[in-house]
Amino acid sequence: MDEREIIQYITEKVVTQVKGGFSSQEELNDNIKEDLEGSFDEPKPELQAELQALTVQLFAEQRKEEAQWLEFTSNDAIDDAFKELNTSGIVALQNAGYTMSHGWEDANQAAYEMTPPPRGAIFYHGQDVERGVMGLGLMLAFGAYEDDDAKRDEASLTIAREAIEILRQHHVATEWDGTLEERIRISPFLWRKRQFGPAPAPKEPHP
Repeated sequence: MDEREIIQYITEKVVTQVKGGFSSQEELNDNIKEDLEGSFDEPKPELQAELQALTVQLFAEQRKEEAQWLEFTSNDAIDDAFKELNTSGIVALQNAGYTMSHGWEDANQAAYEMTPPPRGAIFYHGQDVERGVMGLGLMLAFGAYEDDDAKRDEASLTIAREAIEILRQHHVATEWDGTLEERIRISPFLWRKRQFGPAPAPKEPHP
C-alpha cells in the first residue's frame, strides 16, 4: 500500500474501533502509534498527532450519539446473555483477540482462571466486531472443554444449543445449521455498544 492507502486504512480502523465500543481513547492512541511504526520506515509525528486528534473527535461524537440510545439495544441484550452464559459454566467473551486463534487463546486463559472449571466456551473476536459494526451480524465460535475425545463433539454441540437458548431468552435471534463446522450467527442488527453509561431496563426474557 502507498502512504495514502495506509492512512485511509488506519483511519477506517480507528472509526470502526470507536464505534465498536471496546477500546478506550488511550488504547486507540497506542494502536495508532504501533500501526504507524509498523507501516513506515521513519517516524510520522504530525500524522500521529492528526490521527490521535481524530480519536478525540470521534469519542466526543460517540458519547453524544450514545446519549440518544434511550431504549434497550441489541448489544445490551447480547451483554446480558453473555453475562448469564458466564454464570452457567461457559466462558463467554466479547471481542476476544482479533482472530479465531487469538480468541481461543483468550478463552482458554479465562477458562484456566475459572473455579470450578467451565464446561465450554463461546466468543466472537475483533474481526467479528468489525463485521458487526457494518451491520452484518456476529459469528460466534464455540467448543467444549471435554477430555474424552469420544464425547467432545457432542459436548460442543450441547454448548452451542445452550448458548442459543440463552440468547433466545434475551431476544437475540440466531442462525445455525447444527454442526460443528458452522459457527453460530447472530442475525444482522444495528450496532450500538455502550461505553459511557448503563443500559436501561431490558425486555422481559422469553419463558
